[in-house]
Order: sequence, then structure tokens, then C-alpha cells
Amino acid sequence: MLVALAALAAGCTSDAQQPRSEQPQPGAPTEAPPSAANEPISTARLAKLAAFLDEAKPIRHVGAKFELREVKYTSSTDAVAEFEGPKSSDRIIATTDDNWAHASGLWISWDVAYLPLGRGAVAIKAGSSPPFVLYPSGEVKPLRVTEPRALDADSELLKIDLFAFLYEIGAEEKSDGLWAANVEAAEIFPLAGSPSGHVWKLLPCDWPPDHLWQHVPGRDGALVSVSGYQRNVDDGVWRFETSTDMGQSWHRTDVRLPIGRTSVRCDYGVSTHAVGPEHLQAIAVVDWWTDAPLSLRELWLTDDEKEFRRVPLPWERMFFGGIAFAADGALLLAEVKVPASYCQSLTCNPLPGRIWRWVPGEARPKVLSDAPRLFGPFWAVGIDPSGGVIVARTGLRTIAVSNDGYTWTKVSPGR
Repeated sequence: MLVALAALAAGCTSDAQQPRSEQPQPGAPTEAPPSAANEPISTARLAKLAAFLDEAKPIRHVGAKFELREVKYTSSTDAVAEFEGPKSSDRIIATTDDNWAHASGLWISWDVAYLPLGRGAVAIKAGSSPPFVLYPSGEVKPLRVTEPRALDADSELLKIDLFAFLYEIGAEEKSDGLWAANVEAAEIFPLAGSPSGHVWKLLPCDWPPDHLWQHVPGRDGALVSVSGYQRNVDDGVWRFETSTDMGQSWHRTDVRLPIGRTSVRCDYGVSTHAVGPEHLQAIAVVDWWTDAPLSLRELWLTDDEKEFRRVPLPWERMFFGGIAFAADGALLLAEVKVPASYCQSLTCNPLPGRIWRWVPGEARPKVLSDAPRLFGPFWAVGIDPSGGVIVARTGLRTIAVSNDGYTWTKVSPGR
């Protein structure tokens, strides 16, 4: 049986503060309910997980020496953050279900991969330990990977690109499609009948997108699953599937996208895309160099999902930090403000940025008034839509979150 975990914190305040009385007190990691599709988890596996958890350090408050590396939302309240310590091997994975008013976290000094599951839970694979699920209450359960099945009322669609995590747990051969999670049972599973081609069909020059969009304003609840650029189909198309019945059936659409290639080298890349209200989608084509910000080369837009058109840009070059659609259909573009004296020695330093607003049909974008000031590492400063919200990086430890692209809430993950 499992060895008790000494003090897995449920509150993300100060070390002296006690966990909230209304939350369950964390104790021993508990076994998830048995799944009809799987054998019970072995005692040896449970013991190995318990030994790992005895070495990992529970965290109530992420100290100032840790820098926010990444934050991913699965809803307006549920999110997971990764923090990096002074040693590159030191990581904290923290999770919340109330937008960082409280959280649970683990300080892990091993290679770590993680996958936000929704409802404030996160699946973690660290070192040689078995994968497990950490909940906002501090509870821990071993993770199960089950056979494909249909979505049910207890399941959450996984919205974050998950190939890296599946690779770490040895399930990458099953990754060609959408996945879901039964959060309470600590299970993840392929979604039966879901569109394929999200990982293996992408060619090496293309950056795999976050492929599932849900809760997009103006989409009437439809799911949009983006496979991305298919270079060898009809001289290049943008492929996506749409479901109006929560994944029970899908309609495939190929939109002509003649971005081509200028040489045999991988000298361009689709770094990001955005899905907006009604039939709006946007694609950013970028140049990139090692240890340098991305540079926006081309911007493509469709407002009918029948054909993309190239949007004229007013800049010869803009260092780029992401795109997102506001709720009214305007496209927000993040600019990384690289100084004129930019050189490779500056790439490790934080950089500022700002947000532009472009309305389809207008000649040029305008700086978004009342937008948060962007600031952060060159590879992270900018905006990122995830979980139905837009996340703006505003500091080494801070972000701003918006549901519509205009009203922003300042947040400090892990504090």
C-alpha cells in the first residue's frame, strides 16, 4: 500500500498559513476507482509512486527565486503553471481551480512532463516515477490510460497539445486524435471517432498547433479541431473538423492556403493560429532563429472558412508574440519590442511588448488602448489563448487574463 505523503499543501499562500478549512486535507495518495477497461494498479507501482512522492517537496507558496515558465488555462478558473528554479533541473508544477486564489504544487528535481486535465487537475510524469494526477485539494492518484471510448458526462476534452506527455508515458502510438479525461477517476483515453492527423500528419517544418478549440464566442458551442497545414493536399490547405454535438460526429473542412515554400529548407513555419467568432480564423507565418524572438512574415485570414487571403502588414518586420481573437471578432497581435541595439547577448533578458488590434476590413492595426503592458522572456512575452481566455504575459511571475480581449484581470500564479 501507499506510504503517506507528509504535507501536500492545499493552499498557495505563505508557508505559515494553514490550508483552507473547507478543503479536504491531503494525506496518502489514493488509488483511483478501478476501470472496467483495465486491471487494478499493481502494489509495486503504487509503492514506487509513494517513494517518489516522499522525495518530492509539497509547495504552498512559490518563492521569488522561481520564475514562471508557462501557464495553461483549461477554463476561466482552472489552470496549471510551471516554474523554473535557479537550477534548470528544479521545477514546480502548480494547479488551481479558482484562478490562483489557492493552489497545490510539487517541487520536483527531475525531468518532468505534465498535462492539464481540466477541473484544476494535472497529470504529471517525473523521472522514472509512474504518472500520477495532482488535484487542487492536494490529493494524488495514479494515472490510468484506458482504451478509446465515447465522451460522457464525467469526461473533459483535453485542449492542450499532449504528444510530449504521451511520449513520456509510452502511449505516443495512440496520439493520432483527440483525447479526453475522467478527472475524478484519474483516467485519460482516446476519444472514439475523433478526427485524426494532429501529430503524425504534420510535416517537420510545421509547428503543431493546440488543436482543440472550445467555448469560442460566436461559435454556438461548436468544437473546432485543427489539424493544421497540409502541404501535400491540393497545393496546400488548412484542415480542421467541426463538431456541433460534443464530439459525437465531425465535419471536415479544407480551406485553400497557398503559402508555399521558397526553398527546400524549412525557412518558414506556421507558429500559431487563432479561431474566432462565426467563420473567422487567422494564421501567422513566422521566421525564427535560435535564441531570438519570432519575426512575423505573413498573416492570413479567412472570414468564410472557404479561402484564406493574405493580410497586408504595415511593418517590414515585427517581432511577434502571438495572436488571439477578441469576442467582437477583432484580431489581437502581440508585438515584442526588441531594442535597436538587439544582439544575441540580449536574448536571455526579459523584453517588453504591446498589443495591437486589427479589425478585418480596416487598412492597418492600432495599438489596443487599456491593454496590459507585456513583459517577459523573449520566448514567452506575448499573448496566448487557452481554455476560452486570453493570457497575456506581464512579468517574470505575473500575467493578465481576459475573457473578451478588452477587460483584463491581473493574476500572480503560485502566490
